[in-house]
Amino acid sequence: MKEACAADLKDAMEADDAARIPPLVRAVADFTLIERGAIGAGSRRAQRTLRIARLSLARRLIARHLSKPSLSPTFVADLLGVSVRYLHVLFETTGTSFSQTVAIKRMQESRRLLRETPPRPIAEIAHACGFGSLATFYRIFNACEGLTPGEFRARGSGADASSSATAAAGHLTVK
Repeated sequence: MKEACAADLKDAMEADDAARIPPLVRAVADFTLIERGAIGAGSRRAQRTLRIARLSLARRLIARHLSKPSLSPTFVADLLGVSVRYLHVLFETTGTSFSQTVAIKRMQESRRLLRETPPRPIAEIAHACGFGSLATFYRIFNACEGLTPGEFRARGSGADASSSATAAAGHLTVK
């Protein structure tokens, strides 16, 4: 779990995500203190650190299994060894639900692939990003970007529209 926090911290720093950095730094430091016995394993501070670590691990699991259309809260909760309700509680603290997180990550990956692999068929990109159907991919992509994937690719959009993906993902369901 400590490694997941450290990896999440690295990602947050690369993305310049100032809101996520301090709790992750604290969690990595607290894990070291727990390992050395300076913080009791059952203390509130240790429990808070475990919640942060589980959330980091959940994010890593989402990234690792993003291409699976069957990626679900149940799947990730089972891998973490927690209940689905607890997984949802972990994501509630971020202001972004599990489903929104998955939708945002899939959109980020699809934009990246559209920019970086122009000859790759759009259907293949949709499948690689975990969209179960091409129609769903087009609907969600168009709602987030205001363009079809083909138009996005033709424009050579280099701008990262993660804010539009975040806004649109609030009312999208990825199936």
